[in-house]
Amino acid sequence: MKDKKIKTPAIRFRLPAITAKLPRFWHFRVPLPGGVYMGGGKLIVVSLSTVAVGFIASMFLLISTGDQEITFPMAGAEYDAPSMVGNRVVDREFPAEASQTLKLNLPAGLRVDKIHFEDIELGKGGLSDSFQLSGTSTSDRITIETLTIKDSEFPTMDFSNSSIHTINATNTVWTAGHTVSPTLGTSTAVRVGSSRGAVSYQASDMVVDRILILMSATTTPASDVYVHEVLLSNVDAYTGGFNLDWATIGTLNLENVMVGDDGDINASDFFINSSVTTNTIYDGIVDMPIDIR
Repeated sequence: MKDKKIKTPAIRFRLPAITAKLPRFWHFRVPLPGGVYMGGGKLIVVSLSTVAVGFIASMFLLISTGDQEITFPMAGAEYDAPSMVGNRVVDREFPAEASQTLKLNLPAGLRVDKIHFEDIELGKGGLSDSFQLSGTSTSDRITIETLTIKDSEFPTMDFSNSSIHTINATNTVWTAGHTVSPTLGTSTAVRVGSSRGAVSYQASDMVVDRILILMSATTTPASDVYVHEVLLSNVDAYTGGFNLDWATIGTLNLENVMVGDDGDINASDFFINSSVTTNTIYDGIVDMPIDIR
Protein backbone atom coordinates (compact mmCIF):
# COMPACT_ATOMS: atom_id res chain seq x y z
CA MET A 1 0.00 0.00 0.00
CA LYS A 2 1.43 3.19 -1.06
CA ASP A 3 1.56 6.15 1.22
CA LYS A 4 -0.73 8.89 0.17
CA LYS A 5 0.61 12.40 0.01
CA ILE A 6 -1.78 15.01 1.17
CA LYS A 7 -0.99 18.56 0.14
CA THR A 8 -2.28 21.31 2.28
CA PRO A 9 -2.61 24.80 0.86
CA ALA A 10 0.22 27.17 1.85
CA ILE A 11 -1.03 30.04 3.88
CA ARG A 12 1.17 33.13 3.99
CA PHE A 13 0.69 36.14 6.18
CA ARG A 14 2.34 39.50 5.40
CA LEU A 15 2.22 42.23 7.97
CA PRO A 16 1.83 45.71 6.53
CA ALA A 17 5.02 47.70 6.58
CA ILE A 18 5.00 50.23 9.36
CA THR A 19 7.49 53.04 9.23
CA ALA A 20 7.94 55.72 11.82
CA LYS A 21 9.94 58.91 11.56
CA LEU A 22 10.81 60.76 14.69
CA PRO A 23 10.17 64.49 14.46
CA ARG A 24 13.09 66.85 14.39
CA PHE A 25 13.00 69.15 17.30
CA TRP A 26 15.87 71.21 16.04
CA HIS A 27 17.94 71.57 12.95
CA PHE A 28 21.25 73.29 13.19
CA ARG A 29 24.89 72.80 12.58
CA VAL A 30 27.68 73.46 14.98
CA PRO A 31 30.57 74.95 13.04
CA LEU A 32 33.80 73.08 13.60
CA PRO A 33 37.22 74.46 12.96
CA GLY A 34 38.30 73.82 9.41
CA GLY A 35 40.95 71.17 8.84
CA VAL A 36 40.29 69.05 11.93
CA TYR A 37 41.56 65.48 11.85
CA MET A 38 40.97 62.91 14.56
CA GLY A 39 42.85 59.66 14.50
CA GLY A 40 44.98 57.49 16.75
CA GLY A 41 44.00 59.60 19.72
CA LYS A 42 45.50 62.71 18.14
CA LEU A 43 43.71 65.96 17.41
CA ILE A 44 45.24 68.15 14.76
CA VAL A 45 43.79 71.62 14.30
CA VAL A 46 45.01 73.11 11.07
CA SER A 47 42.96 76.32 10.95
CA LEU A 48 40.00 78.12 12.46
CA SER A 49 37.02 79.27 10.48
CA THR A 50 36.78 82.93 9.46
CA VAL A 51 33.70 83.43 11.63
CA ALA A 52 35.45 82.13 14.73
CA VAL A 53 38.50 84.31 14.12
CA GLY A 54 36.33 87.42 13.65
CA PHE A 55 34.32 86.72 16.79
CA ILE A 56 37.39 86.16 18.97
CA ALA A 57 39.11 89.26 17.58
CA SER A 58 36.04 91.41 18.29
CA MET A 59 35.75 90.14 21.84
CA PHE A 60 39.44 90.75 22.43
CA LEU A 61 39.19 94.30 21.12
CA LEU A 62 36.14 95.07 23.27
CA ILE A 63 37.76 93.70 26.43
CA SER A 64 41.09 95.37 25.71
CA THR A 65 39.79 98.88 25.10
CA GLY A 66 36.71 99.00 27.31
CA ASP A 67 35.71 102.20 25.47
CA GLN A 68 32.22 103.14 24.37
CA GLU A 69 31.53 105.63 21.60
CA ILE A 70 30.35 108.91 23.11
CA THR A 71 27.19 110.17 21.44
CA PHE A 72 24.96 113.15 22.18
CA PRO A 73 23.62 113.79 24.77
CA MET A 74 25.95 111.73 26.98
CA ALA A 75 27.39 113.91 29.77
CA GLY A 76 31.06 114.39 30.56
CA ALA A 77 31.74 115.26 26.94
CA GLU A 78 31.94 118.06 24.39
CA TYR A 79 30.47 117.91 20.90
CA ASP A 80 31.79 119.85 17.93
CA ALA A 81 28.67 120.57 15.89
CA PRO A 82 27.38 119.30 13.52
CA SER A 83 28.83 116.01 14.83
CA MET A 84 26.85 113.85 17.26
CA VAL A 85 30.00 112.06 18.42
CA GLY A 86 31.80 113.66 21.37
CA ASN A 87 35.07 113.62 23.24
CA ARG A 88 35.72 113.39 26.95
CA VAL A 89 36.01 116.77 28.64
CA VAL A 90 37.97 117.73 31.75
CA ASP A 91 36.55 120.53 33.91
CA ARG A 92 39.22 123.09 34.72
CA GLU A 93 37.54 123.63 38.09
CA PHE A 94 37.82 119.92 38.99
CA PRO A 95 40.58 118.36 36.85
CA ALA A 96 40.90 115.30 39.09
CA GLU A 97 37.21 114.41 38.93
CA ALA A 98 35.16 112.78 36.20
CA SER A 99 33.24 115.54 34.44
CA GLN A 100 29.45 115.64 34.16
CA THR A 101 29.45 118.73 31.92
CA LEU A 102 27.49 118.67 28.66
CA LYS A 103 29.22 121.04 26.22
CA LEU A 104 28.15 121.93 22.68
CA ASN A 105 30.61 123.84 20.48
CA LEU A 106 29.01 125.74 17.58
CA PRO A 107 31.33 126.79 14.73
CA ALA A 108 30.74 130.02 12.80
CA GLY A 109 28.31 129.71 9.90
CA LEU A 110 26.56 126.64 11.32
CA ARG A 111 22.79 126.34 10.85
CA VAL A 112 20.81 124.68 13.64
CA ASP A 113 17.09 123.90 13.58
CA LYS A 114 16.44 123.06 17.26
CA ILE A 115 18.33 122.98 20.53
CA HIS A 116 15.92 121.54 23.10
CA PHE A 117 16.54 120.64 26.75
CA GLU A 118 13.61 119.20 28.68
CA ASP A 119 13.39 117.77 32.21
CA ILE A 120 17.02 118.45 33.11
CA GLU A 121 18.50 118.66 36.63
CA LEU A 122 21.58 120.89 36.93
CA GLY A 123 24.08 122.00 39.51
CA LYS A 124 27.38 121.33 41.24
CA GLY A 125 28.98 123.28 44.06
CA GLY A 126 31.93 125.38 42.87
CA LEU A 127 30.54 126.11 39.38
CA SER A 128 29.52 129.71 38.71
CA ASP A 129 27.15 128.86 35.82
CA SER A 130 24.80 125.92 35.50
CA PHE A 131 23.67 127.00 32.01
CA GLN A 132 25.69 129.20 29.66
CA LEU A 133 24.76 130.32 26.14
CA SER A 134 27.33 132.59 24.52
CA GLY A 135 28.90 133.88 21.34
CA THR A 136 32.39 135.37 21.40
CA SER A 137 32.07 139.05 20.43
CA THR A 138 29.90 141.74 18.87
CA SER A 139 30.63 140.39 15.40
CA ASP A 140 30.59 136.67 16.22
CA ARG A 141 27.26 135.92 17.84
CA ILE A 142 24.77 133.13 18.30
CA THR A 143 21.72 134.30 16.36
CA ILE A 144 18.45 132.77 17.57
CA GLU A 145 14.97 133.31 16.15
CA THR A 146 13.14 132.24 19.34
CA LEU A 147 14.49 131.51 22.82
CA THR A 148 11.89 130.11 25.24
CA ILE A 149 12.51 129.36 28.92
CA LYS A 150 9.54 127.89 30.76
CA ASP A 151 8.72 125.89 33.90
CA SER A 152 12.32 126.32 35.06
CA GLU A 153 14.28 127.45 38.13
CA PHE A 154 17.68 129.09 38.54
CA PRO A 155 19.37 130.79 41.50
CA THR A 156 20.28 133.73 39.21
CA MET A 157 19.70 134.81 35.60
CA ASP A 158 21.79 137.30 33.65
CA PHE A 159 21.35 138.65 30.08
CA SER A 160 24.20 140.81 28.76
CA ASN A 161 25.91 142.08 25.57
CA SER A 162 23.04 141.07 23.33
CA SER A 163 20.32 142.30 21.01
CA ILE A 164 16.79 141.06 21.75
CA HIS A 165 14.05 142.44 19.52
CA THR A 166 11.08 141.42 21.73
CA ILE A 167 11.19 140.45 25.43
CA ASN A 168 8.12 138.70 26.85
CA ALA A 169 8.42 138.30 30.62
CA THR A 170 4.97 137.44 31.94
CA ASN A 171 3.66 137.74 35.49
CA THR A 172 4.42 134.05 35.95
CA VAL A 173 8.09 135.02 36.27
CA TRP A 174 8.91 135.31 39.99
CA THR A 175 12.24 136.62 41.21
CA ALA A 176 13.95 137.48 44.48
CA GLY A 177 14.56 140.98 43.15
CA HIS A 178 15.06 141.94 39.52
CA THR A 179 16.78 144.63 37.49
CA VAL A 180 15.46 145.12 33.96
CA SER A 181 17.24 148.02 32.29
CA PRO A 182 17.81 147.26 28.60
CA THR A 183 18.66 150.01 26.15
CA LEU A 184 15.78 150.84 23.83
CA GLY A 185 17.00 150.93 20.28
CA THR A 186 16.93 149.23 16.90
CA SER A 187 17.14 145.46 17.21
CA THR A 188 16.68 142.90 14.48
CA ALA A 189 13.51 140.83 14.27
CA VAL A 190 15.50 137.70 13.46
CA ARG A 191 14.05 135.04 11.17
CA VAL A 192 15.97 131.84 10.53
CA GLY A 193 14.55 130.29 7.37
CA SER A 194 14.47 126.75 6.05
CA SER A 195 15.77 123.96 8.26
CA ARG A 196 17.02 122.01 5.25
CA GLY A 197 20.53 120.83 5.94
CA ALA A 198 20.39 122.07 9.55
CA VAL A 199 21.33 119.97 12.55
CA SER A 200 19.28 119.58 15.77
CA TYR A 201 20.31 118.75 19.32
CA GLN A 202 17.69 117.50 21.78
CA ALA A 203 18.10 116.05 25.29
CA SER A 204 15.67 115.11 28.05
CA ASP A 205 15.46 113.39 31.44
CA MET A 206 19.06 113.99 32.47
CA VAL A 207 21.09 114.93 35.53
CA VAL A 208 24.26 116.89 34.70
CA ASP A 209 26.57 119.42 36.38
CA ARG A 210 26.07 122.11 33.74
CA ILE A 211 25.25 122.77 30.10
CA LEU A 212 27.49 124.97 27.96
CA ILE A 213 26.46 126.12 24.47
CA LEU A 214 29.36 128.14 23.13
CA MET A 215 30.46 129.53 19.81
CA SER A 216 33.75 127.82 18.98
CA ALA A 217 35.98 130.84 18.30
CA THR A 218 36.19 134.34 16.83
CA THR A 219 36.42 134.08 13.04
CA THR A 220 37.84 136.13 10.18
CA PRO A 221 35.77 137.27 8.42
CA ALA A 222 33.19 137.52 11.18
CA SER A 223 30.24 135.12 11.03
CA ASP A 224 27.36 134.10 13.28
CA VAL A 225 25.79 130.79 14.23
CA TYR A 226 22.11 130.61 13.16
CA VAL A 227 19.56 128.79 15.32
CA HIS A 228 15.83 128.55 14.65
CA GLU A 229 14.72 127.66 18.19
CA VAL A 230 16.24 127.16 21.64
CA LEU A 231 13.94 125.67 24.30
CA LEU A 232 14.49 125.11 28.02
CA SER A 233 11.52 123.33 29.56
CA ASN A 234 11.56 122.15 33.16
CA VAL A 235 15.27 122.82 33.53
CA ASP A 236 16.14 123.26 37.21
CA ALA A 237 19.39 124.23 38.91
CA TYR A 238 19.99 124.33 42.67
CA THR A 239 23.31 126.19 42.30
CA GLY A 240 24.95 128.11 39.47
CA GLY A 241 23.18 130.70 37.36
CA PHE A 242 21.82 131.06 33.83
CA ASN A 243 24.13 133.29 31.79
CA LEU A 244 23.57 134.60 28.24
CA ASP A 245 26.11 136.76 26.34
CA TRP A 246 26.82 137.88 22.78
CA ALA A 247 23.55 136.75 21.23
CA THR A 248 21.11 138.20 18.71
CA ILE A 249 17.56 137.06 19.50
CA GLY A 250 14.31 137.70 17.71
CA THR A 251 11.95 136.84 20.60
CA LEU A 252 12.71 135.93 24.21
CA ASN A 253 9.84 134.20 26.05
CA LEU A 254 9.93 133.67 29.83
CA GLU A 255 7.04 131.66 31.30
CA ASN A 256 6.63 130.10 34.75
CA VAL A 257 10.21 130.84 35.75
CA MET A 258 11.47 131.18 39.34
CA VAL A 259 14.75 132.92 40.18
CA GLY A 260 16.36 133.57 43.55
CA ASP A 261 19.16 132.49 45.85
CA ASP A 262 18.66 134.50 49.03
CA GLY A 263 14.98 135.35 49.50
CA ASP A 264 15.83 139.08 49.49
CA ILE A 265 13.71 141.07 47.03
CA ASN A 266 15.87 144.16 47.63
CA ALA A 267 18.94 142.51 46.10
CA SER A 268 18.43 141.52 42.48
CA ASP A 269 19.00 137.96 41.28
CA PHE A 270 17.52 138.52 37.82
CA PHE A 271 19.22 140.93 35.37
CA ILE A 272 18.55 142.21 31.88
CA ASN A 273 21.45 144.63 31.69
CA SER A 274 21.86 147.92 29.85
CA SER A 275 24.23 146.17 27.41
CA VAL A 276 21.10 144.50 26.00
CA THR A 277 19.36 146.40 23.18
CA THR A 278 15.63 145.83 22.64
CA ASN A 279 12.74 147.20 20.60
CA THR A 280 9.83 145.93 22.70
CA ILE A 281 9.62 144.68 26.28
CA TYR A 282 6.67 143.33 28.25
CA ASP A 283 7.74 143.28 31.90
CA GLY A 284 5.30 141.52 34.19
CA ILE A 285 7.97 140.12 36.58
CA VAL A 286 6.84 139.72 40.19
CA ASP A 287 9.24 140.01 43.12
CA MET A 288 8.92 137.21 45.64
CA PRO A 289 11.20 136.08 48.51
CA ILE A 290 12.52 133.05 46.63
CA ASP A 291 15.48 131.03 47.87
CA ILE A 292 16.32 128.08 45.63
CA ARG A 293 18.31 125.37 47.39
